[in-house]
Amino acid sequence: MTTTLLQEDDFPDVSAPLINSQVLEDSSPDSVGVSALGSAKSRRLYSRRWYILALYSVLAGTQGSLWNTWGPISDSAKFVFGWRNSDIALLTNWGPIAYMVLAVPFSWLMDVKGLRLTVLLAGFCVFAGAGIRCLTAFSLQAGTWFMNIGQLLNGAAGPVAMAAPPALSAAWFPHEQRTTATAIGITVGAILGAGSFLIGPLIVTQKPDNLTHHHNLTSTWDEQIWMSQGNRTTDFSTAKSQIMLLMYVEFAWTALIFLLILAYFPDKPPSPPTLSASKDRLAFVSGVKQLLRNGRFWLVCVSYGILNGTLSSYGGLLDVNLSPHNITQVEAGWVGFYGSIAGGVSGIFVGRFSDMLGGHFKLTILVMTVGYIGSLLWLILMLYHSIVPFNTVSMYASFLLLQVFALGSEPLFFELGVESTYPTAEGVTTCVLTWVNNFFGLLLLLVMMIPRIGTDWMGWATLGSGAAVIPLMLLFRERYGRLAVDTGRRK
Repeated sequence: MTTTLLQEDDFPDVSAPLINSQVLEDSSPDSVGVSALGSAKSRRLYSRRWYILALYSVLAGTQGSLWNTWGPISDSAKFVFGWRNSDIALLTNWGPIAYMVLAVPFSWLMDVKGLRLTVLLAGFCVFAGAGIRCLTAFSLQAGTWFMNIGQLLNGAAGPVAMAAPPALSAAWFPHEQRTTATAIGITVGAILGAGSFLIGPLIVTQKPDNLTHHHNLTSTWDEQIWMSQGNRTTDFSTAKSQIMLLMYVEFAWTALIFLLILAYFPDKPPSPPTLSASKDRLAFVSGVKQLLRNGRFWLVCVSYGILNGTLSSYGGLLDVNLSPHNITQVEAGWVGFYGSIAGGVSGIFVGRFSDMLGGHFKLTILVMTVGYIGSLLWLILMLYHSIVPFNTVSMYASFLLLQVFALGSEPLFFELGVESTYPTAEGVTTCVLTWVNNFFGLLLLLVMMIPRIGTDWMGWATLGSGAAVIPLMLLFRERYGRLAVDTGRRK
């Protein structure tokens, strides 16, 4: 088999055009001997790294999109299935629940067995979860069970969808591009995941405003008997058909992604891109022990978890928080979509800027956190207390700024955590980071399931979590262990 490779200098000028690169051929992806890994001349870059990163990002975005299926269409889902806000919260909860159970096994798998098997298994979980949800077409009575099982399986892929970018960037990218690659893996996934804010409401229509009763779950779809006059049967049939169309579209897409991963997704390139990539990491158990004793890491970990964990759950219920202001689920979908796009672009820009600086992540995180607090306070005072007059422009502006600051800082938390724990494996570090993220997100959603608790408290809880990041990060002392290995040898 002939594979096209991109060979560059040991530490290339990342702005150099590809036309200056030399094309190589190798007989197999594993043709480079282990003994050559430590040699500077064996360190190469391969153009296929961008395809690997893109395919992973699409998988991560798809997993996030399926996780966020029900928030953007909550009105229609409650109309068709007879659900309440607590049922929507439970469907969203399966993501962090599965994550907390499976983070350690997937962390071990990523560290010991490599990226290919780990990503392939995650792709299968997403594919299987989307398929099970389609079984609702045969039984509406069992539909709630099918949807919950599907969300649970999709949630099982969460540790890979959220935690793999630093491991992938370390295996495939030079140190000048690592934070950029991590940012792309995180934020492109978020941008694609934003499709759930858009695709769901465009396929599934808004629940008619004049309907206050739900269907009878004990009868079949073709036998619904409504308790009032009008077009309820037609409206229900249309909403049900549109929800199932959404399930079919998502299932077909996940099947394509799984097949692409199955066809080609190697663990690592034949030759490492950096010196640190050629060095062994600590054994899994030793790495975990060192991680647990690393106080510097826990400052980063808790900061990331409370900021992004609470915000992800808050954003997942965006329609629920905006509906009291007569914002339809379609409009809420557009707000979430544009917010994720803005945040994704911010993350890539900040990641590239940080690569150019070669560090200084702490200061950037502090600046982004202050912006996060200000934009969220603006949104809260507008939504819940009318201190700031509510209008569409302010709603969009505050939420977009919120996502810009939150997603913009996320890649920096990942890379800072990895740098502070080196030589612990990247996958171990980021799985713990994202486990804590899901823990705080789960807490917010569990409180949401308390009957008649309302939604006003969610904004203030999210704001308080963001404010707590500032003192934690002020206590943090920067350390770039992996970057020192790469740049130190360069000198």
